[in-house]
Amino acid sequence: MEKVNLYELAEWTGSKIIHSGQNLKISEFSTDSRTIKEGDFFIPLKGLNFDGHNFIDEAVSKGATGFVYSKDFSDAGIVMQRNILAKFDEYKKCNSKLMILECEDTNKFLIDAAKHYLKKFNPISIGITGSVGKTTTKNFLVNILKSYANTVYSKKSFNNEIGIPKSIFEVNNKTNYFIAELGMRGKGQVRELSDLCNIKYGILTKIGPSHLQFFKDINEIVLAKTEISEKIKENNGFLVLNGDEEYIDQIKSNIFCDTVICGSKQNFEYNFSNIEYNSSACFSFDINNFDKKIMRVSLLVAGFHNIYNAILSAALALKLNIEEEVVKNAIENTTSEYLRMQLKEINGKYVIIDCYNANPMSLKSAIDTLRIIASSRNARSVAILGDMLELGEDSDKYHAEIGEYLFLKNIDFLMTFGLNSRYTFEKFNELSKGGNESLYFKDKEMMVKALSKVLKENDVILIKGSRANCMEDIINFI
Repeated sequence: MEKVNLYELAEWTGSKIIHSGQNLKISEFSTDSRTIKEGDFFIPLKGLNFDGHNFIDEAVSKGATGFVYSKDFSDAGIVMQRNILAKFDEYKKCNSKLMILECEDTNKFLIDAAKHYLKKFNPISIGITGSVGKTTTKNFLVNILKSYANTVYSKKSFNNEIGIPKSIFEVNNKTNYFIAELGMRGKGQVRELSDLCNIKYGILTKIGPSHLQFFKDINEIVLAKTEISEKIKENNGFLVLNGDEEYIDQIKSNIFCDTVICGSKQNFEYNFSNIEYNSSACFSFDINNFDKKIMRVSLLVAGFHNIYNAILSAALALKLNIEEEVVKNAIENTTSEYLRMQLKEINGKYVIIDCYNANPMSLKSAIDTLRIIASSRNARSVAILGDMLELGEDSDKYHAEIGEYLFLKNIDFLMTFGLNSRYTFEKFNELSKGGNESLYFKDKEMMVKALSKVLKENDVILIKGSRANCMEDIINFI
């Protein structure tokens, strides 16, 4: 992070300087008192079940160079220890070396600070949103751009109004590109994050029933995701779309900017053909510009769905006139991220670890990969599944559909646990009529105890469920 002047920060955020301290320069921001380092400036965020103002004293004791506070924090119904309030009053007496700002709301302070900080350096900003595939698509694109120019990107799951600012503060005067993964939990969030990042170019990955708990139906999800196009139009950029997307017509009718269409059809500007795959379900294919072959790529990440993630990233890079050889080498050297379609040999078994999250689309893609690998190895296919969460009132239906999909893909053995996954088990059991093995458990602990009795050497095993299930715990018992 480039140093920020206190007066500059106050202007960006509409804050009042309570005390200017001695340094006046801020080199790092921190929102977590547990990991704060000496010299950091502390921003105490507020949530439904926490208030960072309670940890201002801890941050200062660890060497924070200053902090900001919401002027109404002590009247917000938060029970604070008397010694914290007393210490806080001491800080505000202007007899300390600390830099202290007062703002209306610390969460908004963080967003405003990040937004103006990014504009100060004005890199080319790229946003990636969609229901599935955001992180892998981001990884493909990051590998392409970072081998071409100085690139900063949102790490891990930093895809919201707290995580993205942390990534923005890594930008400096040498940064050419900034890439952000844009998450979504409600209407307007993609619009706000696109504005925060000043998005010029974008990628919209596959859309489907993810986070339906927060929306009436998928049409609302489509509308919310296409909000990214508003900022792109303002910046005279373009949005890369999957032309094979089920909801492509709805998407197109709600897009405000120029688009680049990708997919399997030759009339798409960028398309793929001549598909092959190996025993690990890693695909090779040609990337074409209409009917002209550009390159052939071989992926290190498993699953047919990753063809789309790769070509969306390649299309954006090629439209930015990045050399074909750079694009090819970067895509071919992109590997799986932790807990996302990782392939591992464990105790004589081949395990697909896809535990980061789950929704109907991502789970079906993982099941396809399980089927390919098991067939290639002439092995038994085993699906170990937890609940898919945040699917709203139709959750039972979506879980039952997965049971049907498992049967259609002829998965040999199903193990599920959790309240919702019972419907997956019941549908699979009903259709297979005992021809395929299946077990249901009320909780993960009961399932773990049974693993050693039912798993066999050479099994190909898929482990998948929503993040709250912590499915990765199961790996230790394979």
